[in-house]
Amino acid sequence: MAARCLMVIFLCCPTIAVGQVTGRFFLQKDTFAPGEPVFLYFEATNSGTETQNVYRADPYSFCSGYQIKVSTDPAPTSSCAPLGGGGSCFSSYAPLEPGQSRAERILLNYDHKIGADGSYDVQAVQALSYAPAGQVYFSAAKTSLEVRQQLHFRVDSSASLDDITLESWVELLRSADPPTRREAARTLASLAPKSLEDLLMGFADNAEFREWAPLAFHRLNTPRSIAALAALLHKTELGTYEHSMSAKFLAESGDPQWFPVLLEVAQRDMKNGNYVYNAAESGEDKMLPVLLPLLRGTDEDSRQIAISALAYTGSPAAIPILLNLLRHADSETAERAVYGLRLLTHRTITSVNSGDNQQWQYPRWSQWWDREGSRAHVFKAAECGEFTPLD
Repeated sequence: MAARCLMVIFLCCPTIAVGQVTGRFFLQKDTFAPGEPVFLYFEATNSGTETQNVYRADPYSFCSGYQIKVSTDPAPTSSCAPLGGGGSCFSSYAPLEPGQSRAERILLNYDHKIGADGSYDVQAVQALSYAPAGQVYFSAAKTSLEVRQQLHFRVDSSASLDDITLESWVELLRSADPPTRREAARTLASLAPKSLEDLLMGFADNAEFREWAPLAFHRLNTPRSIAALAALLHKTELGTYEHSMSAKFLAESGDPQWFPVLLEVAQRDMKNGNYVYNAAESGEDKMLPVLLPLLRGTDEDSRQIAISALAYTGSPAAIPILLNLLRHADSETAERAVYGLRLLTHRTITSVNSGDNQQWQYPRWSQWWDREGSRAHVFKAAECGEFTPLD
């Protein structure tokens, strides 16, 4: 009874102010032209009577609270499904006055394939926290808000993208506001219109926009822009974001002429798995003579990276090597071997073994390879597909 009385007082007493933040996703329209930027907006509104400090982070970072999936994204069960991300990112908070709304937008073209004609579904989630402005935000008890929405839009080639749209983004590159310039650079790099190739090629020599140069060159996908990716590997420092993304996109070009370049990069830092995987994706069978000595070496980190790199070669010759590694007593070696076998064959064992180690899978993989190996399709790293049961 006491709890009920307290609740009545809480609800009826006008002097007790309770902040409440609501949120919604929206698109500015439902039909877009090919090559037009598609922004997803999230609007937070303080419908309470107290100012609230609302969590803020870069909307493109993993700690922003956003989870956005577009219908053209790889399914979670696809061989190309992205792995979970991590790292560190800057976060803060900003006051939201009573009755005030604040919106931020996310460019869907940046992380999702939405260029072709057709209908697209968007599943959007935002997890947001806030606390009364009178309290120290990072130590205060926070209220959590989760917003889930499904939205739809179309890309229709009958809708024209006029030159004024692109010109306005080009003009924003010269804005006096740094965040505005960065958003313009991200947008133009994501759209990468062929008509602006000369402009985008200049990103490599612009310290502020160089971050977006690899994406712009990749999306342009012209002989000139792909060659510029290789040139970026010489202009930027090993291990930087621009260097890593240039190597990644160069490998994804599928052009074997770049294997020597990517191999040279990998050999400069064989402890960086991504560089080794890029070289393996580009070199395919040619990468095996590089990986085999690492597998026999004594450096355990390099050895484990080499095991994983076998999965990116797309080589049938890698499968017997992985089968042999699956029998290894070391659990990490066996786990990486299973990963490689799955990625190369798009097959998987669906039954579960209670043990931690994966060595128990060896007989079934070996029997399957003996039975079907001569006619089994071995997949390249860029070939996406669903995993099917081994048996």
